[in-house]
Amino acid sequence: MALSLSACLGDKPYGDGDDTGGNTPSGETAYTLGTPVSYSTNLDGLSAICLNEAGNGLLIARDNGDVLEYDLDGSRVATNTMPNPDGRSKVDLEGITKAADGSIYLCEERFREVWKLNADHKGMTLLSKGPTEAQNEDNQGFEGIAAGPDGLLYVANQSKPFRVYTYSTKTKAWGTAFDVTWAQSLSDIYFDVDDGTLWITDAKTQKLTQLKTDGTVIRNIDISFVKKPEGFCKDAARKLFWFVCDKENKIYKVSYK
Repeated sequence: MALSLSACLGDKPYGDGDDTGGNTPSGETAYTLGTPVSYSTNLDGLSAICLNEAGNGLLIARDNGDVLEYDLDGSRVATNTMPNPDGRSKVDLEGITKAADGSIYLCEERFREVWKLNADHKGMTLLSKGPTEAQNEDNQGFEGIAAGPDGLLYVANQSKPFRVYTYSTKTKAWGTAFDVTWAQSLSDIYFDVDDGTLWITDAKTQKLTQLKTDGTVIRNIDISFVKKPEGFCKDAARKLFWFVCDKENKIYKVSYK
């Protein structure tokens, strides 16, 4: 199904913002973004995005439990509806990530769970529920997941508390990476294999924040061209940032240098 393509308009330059004092920290490389391009999906509830196992397409998680597959030109190639475990009223998938070994992991918001996508994309396997302190069924739970090194996952909790957890797929142990004291609506997290840092999107401030794994902020980037940035991933091979917008029902890509 071919989707419409549109370029975002406006003369506003996008790149490093002034939330870290207006300057790029010493020793860090600044990011300059190109002109954003958007693909209309006509589907609501877009929550998270990652490259597929082969790195030649996109996987998108939705609020309703779907995992969508897209090519890199914005055309949908498959829709996979995940089974509804325990007869619950809703499976709210809010995060998706690809690990170095090609495994795809997801997080469920309301029940604070981590899942692994089956190889055929027709179902998923529960790995673990989150820490007891995060177990409540409101709509402010696990909002993003990122695959780090050696089987380590970073799981971002939207609020109550604003916190980034760690989960080891090897030891099955949960830990706390850091609290996010500056967030207004923590919406996704991504682990950058290029330099071992994390990226976090905030759906309310429309900022993309790069951090060290201890939570130290490196930079903030203005991404106000995305009205509600719910999902983010970096495509280093093509020098692209990918986003999904839950307000406009769009996929965005923007080049960086």
